[in-house]
Amino acid sequence: MMQVSITTLTRRRNGSLGRKEDVKGCEVLRIGRGADNEIFLLDHRVPIHLAELHEGADGLFIEANGTNDLRLNGAIIRKAHLNVGDVVGIGPYELVVADPEDGINIAVTLELVHPIGDDVEALLSKSTLTTNNIGLSKRASSWIFGSLTLILFLALPLFMADNPLSNYFNAPTSDKNSHSMVNSNDIDFDVSWVSGEVMNSHKFFANDCAACHTKAFVMVEDVACTACHTKQHGHIDKVKFPSKELTSTRCATCHTDHQGPHPVRAAKQALCSDCHNDLDTKVEGMHLANVSDFATNHPQFKPTVWQDPSKGIQKRISLDDNPLEVSNLKFPHKTHMNVNRMRNPTTGKNTQLECASCHVPEISGAYLEPVKMEEHCGDCHLLTFDSIAPKRMVSHGKPEEIYLELAEFYSALALKGGVIDKAAPEIVRRRPGTPLMNEEEKKEALQWADFKTKKASRYLFSASQCGSCHEITPDQKDASGYSVEPVKVTQIWQPKSVFDHGKHKDVACAECHAADTSMKSSDVLLPKIEGCQTCHGGEQATEKIPSTCISCHGFHRDDVAIMGGASGKIVQ
Repeated sequence: MMQVSITTLTRRRNGSLGRKEDVKGCEVLRIGRGADNEIFLLDHRVPIHLAELHEGADGLFIEANGTNDLRLNGAIIRKAHLNVGDVVGIGPYELVVADPEDGINIAVTLELVHPIGDDVEALLSKSTLTTNNIGLSKRASSWIFGSLTLILFLALPLFMADNPLSNYFNAPTSDKNSHSMVNSNDIDFDVSWVSGEVMNSHKFFANDCAACHTKAFVMVEDVACTACHTKQHGHIDKVKFPSKELTSTRCATCHTDHQGPHPVRAAKQALCSDCHNDLDTKVEGMHLANVSDFATNHPQFKPTVWQDPSKGIQKRISLDDNPLEVSNLKFPHKTHMNVNRMRNPTTGKNTQLECASCHVPEISGAYLEPVKMEEHCGDCHLLTFDSIAPKRMVSHGKPEEIYLELAEFYSALALKGGVIDKAAPEIVRRRPGTPLMNEEEKKEALQWADFKTKKASRYLFSASQCGSCHEITPDQKDASGYSVEPVKVTQIWQPKSVFDHGKHKDVACAECHAADTSMKSSDVLLPKIEGCQTCHGGEQATEKIPSTCISCHGFHRDDVAIMGGASGKIVQ
């Protein structure tokens, strides 16, 4: 790499000469108007890449790029050897080769010898039109245009809004073709006040500005919104939490119109974090954790899990505390994901189950449909109960209903006859259709039916059948003699937030849910916040998906009183 000394000469107005020296290291000394050149000449008369200066075995060598020309000591050249004292003309500049000092390979001086003259400036000034050219001063033109603006866009719309003369311009007439009212001479002087297109849901009253703008020069008030949106709930109990920030917040703070056809809601994080970043200092005894940013200041997820299904008790528990759900259901995910354990009793073949085998998205794609025994489990878990009727199954229902089905089935068999069972009494093995002769025979047949009903009931409610999935306890009060604990499986784990499975369909289930290692249905197979933070960042995230509060949480809560009501108490 060669060291180049570049000395720029500047002639001042007083005739003195200014010098600025710069030393650069480069393989080739490039000259031109481009900023990537070592000698950067900011003049439109110089090509972007004009020439290159090399150091070789025979000394210095300069060569023009493309079709460009150079001047060497007054002669036009394309390339040439250079010696100390040579003057190279580069457009309006002159480059002189100097004798380099120790440690310097090349030394040159550069001077602008042909600056842009005053004739060019004069030509440019003639191309500019000013107010003086049309006989108006800046002050006069400002007053004229300012007055016209006030008259056309303020005074005239206000005058025509309440003036009877406007009825003439906007006289409605009947349009027989469309059977609607149209304006034959429609002149809206306030059209300049329209700030943009209204959203689709408001277009049916788009021409009735007063529907929202009830007072002139006053921002849209909440009463104008709640006049139509009568079922919209609030955010907090304003009686219990009289927050000035919330009581003074307008609907239009978050929901703005005139922004296009689709509804717009504010997503700025500050709308939520201004209050929620220090709730513990604002409300005494506050149980909600402070939060200000999903990436840097957000508590661990707290799913809502069943604690006592029989009493309808649910509780929010942090995932850091490893919550267990009491659903009264026995279901090992790991076993069902093992193809060697999943043998279909009907086909005799092993089946590989997948998450989608049981968990089916609802029509919106956001949530999953509840798992149903008949649809998702019944192929393997057959509710058969007797080899004499291998295809007969009981319904998946309450114990007393199942017991009644068994009693009806065996009673019908006993009275009909034709039972193929050597252990059965002769009366129920008689030729089918043969009537019972006396009451003793009927009694004996029904005793057999009762015996078989209880035997089948014990089999069905044993640990190997219904008991393999359900919590079953003896219950003498029930006709069946058994009681099945109610099954409650959480459908929406985090009701305080919104999660759309459809938007995450490209992510494998196993990346978030460790089902293939779970052996208990009490396991809460939800990812912790750290799992979500691998893709989602805070509002200012640049390398992740920027996620604000409104990405997952809503402002309006169904358990809070309707907005605009007299009371702010929580709705029960």
